Amino acid sequence: MSRTNTRLDPAPDAPDASSDVPTGSTPPPPPEYTGTHSRELTALRGEHTATRMTGAVGLPATEGTHTLIAPLEAGELPNVAAIRGLRLDQLLLLTTGAMVIIIVGLLAALSAKTTESQLTEASDRFTQRLQSQARELGQTVSHTLALTSATSLRDNNYAFLTEVARSIIADNRNILRVQMFDADSQLVADSDPAAKLGSSGSRTAERRWASAFFNGQPVFEFQEPLDYGAQAGKGVVVISYSLEELQKQLHELEEANHAAVRANTLRIVGLGLGFVVLAGVLAAYQSRRITKPLGVLTHRVMQLAAGDLGARAGTAPGAGREVTTLGVVFNHMAERIKVLLEDVRAKAQLEREVSLARTVQETLLPGREAVTVGPLRLAGLVVPADACGGDWWFRAALDDRRVVIGIGDVTGHGLSTSLVATSATSGFASAMTLREPSQVHAQMLITALNVTLANVGRGEHQMSSALAVIDVYNGQIDYAAGGHPAAAVFNRTTGQMASLPARGPLLGANVASEFTSRQAQLRPGDIVVWYTDGLTEARDGTNRLYGTQRLAAALQANAHLPADALRDALLADVRAYSAGQPQRDDITVIVAEFSPAPSP
Repeated sequence: MSRTNTRLDPAPDAPDASSDVPTGSTPPPPPEYTGTHSRELTALRGEHTATRMTGAVGLPATEGTHTLIAPLEAGELPNVAAIRGLRLDQLLLLTTGAMVIIIVGLLAALSAKTTESQLTEASDRFTQRLQSQARELGQTVSHTLALTSATSLRDNNYAFLTEVARSIIADNRNILRVQMFDADSQLVADSDPAAKLGSSGSRTAERRWASAFFNGQPVFEFQEPLDYGAQAGKGVVVISYSLEELQKQLHELEEANHAAVRANTLRIVGLGLGFVVLAGVLAAYQSRRITKPLGVLTHRVMQLAAGDLGARAGTAPGAGREVTTLGVVFNHMAERIKVLLEDVRAKAQLEREVSLARTVQETLLPGREAVTVGPLRLAGLVVPADACGGDWWFRAALDDRRVVIGIGDVTGHGLSTSLVATSATSGFASAMTLREPSQVHAQMLITALNVTLANVGRGEHQMSSALAVIDVYNGQIDYAAGGHPAAAVFNRTTGQMASLPARGPLLGANVASEFTSRQAQLRPGDIVVWYTDGLTEARDGTNRLYGTQRLAAALQANAHLPADALRDALLADVRAYSAGQPQRDDITVIVAEFSPAPSP
């Protein structure tokens, strides 16, 4: 067994473990610890269960998943029967029917308006034509009468003129009255028997026509100058042409127009109703063709919601590209849900396994509360980066005066790593019970731990570890390590920093690996800090490591604190250093405070 010392006070040469105590006797403890240390060691030895704490330690705790993700359940389906409203086919039918009715109504109104406008225009042209014919006839008759009556008027043959006027009335029923006036506007001839000849009127000798009334009937009055050679001027022939026939024809034309508009409207309405019926039939057929696949798809969705993962939508020919696409997407979604559900179930099973592994690991790890054994006060904590970590630490009473401390870091993360760490903790505890306490030392413990890890991990998992056996009476420390950072030592009295270096390979690589132990002497006021590389390899925002120098500075700055408070202060400093950065590795810190009472 190697006995190379460190910068700590050299440890006195110790005899073999078998000769430390004479046969049949035990060394008396120092008087200042009598009656106290034995109970504390006994309590430490009897500590079998503890809960690993991660809160309020200065580093963000890894939240454990306490609620397992259960497989998806269908649950209570919604009451779709309570949904009110029209079906999709009814909506399509009503929408199509309303649209056709509106279109046909607009077309009918437009057609009626157009027909009425055309008929009105034709009626106006007809009226103008009749009025033009009446004017031409009246002007022709009045002009002819003016020419033929000039001689009789010059000869004052008024009786002949009256006969001529009356004969004109008799021959043409549309001419209601014929009048003749001389140059003095005296009535000289009139077809109306009731007219009084000789009466004067206000007639101007000019050619014109105007609307008037005769015996309550509307007439056109055509006036033609009558030149009979009088010095006073010209006379006037006035013919009153009846508009009754014209109005009758116009009335008949208007009635014909209204009848044509009504007939055309009825035809359009009938045609529109035919379109509505045809559109309704086509809409009902097409809507049924579309909504039937949608109904089937809805039924498949309800089956899927009820938990039938085999529900699939069939093809829907003629339902439209969108409906077909919807069915294809639904089938893909159902297949994905099935796969995801299987993943969720597998994850739930993994969560249960992780929870079980975490529970076992927490049971084997010591608690966060500090333990005082005589002049030695111990406090440690594991802050995992994942739900289950690969770090572990151990404390136990070896006998009435010695305490065993162990720390380890299994490579990797996750469930398998935590199981290996748990096995290492169990193997460490078992190694202490395989031999008599007097035969247990650091080299034997780390060798036994390496064999256990090599058999459990089968070469796939390796671990760094550091072990120490401390005599709480005299401060002797027997320690060994394999690929683990050296423990930092700070003395409160002198302010000096030291370490407990020890060399050795990683544990678990080879069952035949050899390890050596070293010894040192703790001095009053010494603080020993064991840690895993997750502490010194924490990084800040610029990717710089926390490092051993900052650890030493934090240890010196907080050395006045008790062991548990110092542990929390170191973890808080790491947390402040790596603020905003994720925790990349498990972090474990153990603080041992050696403060024996001064000798009298």
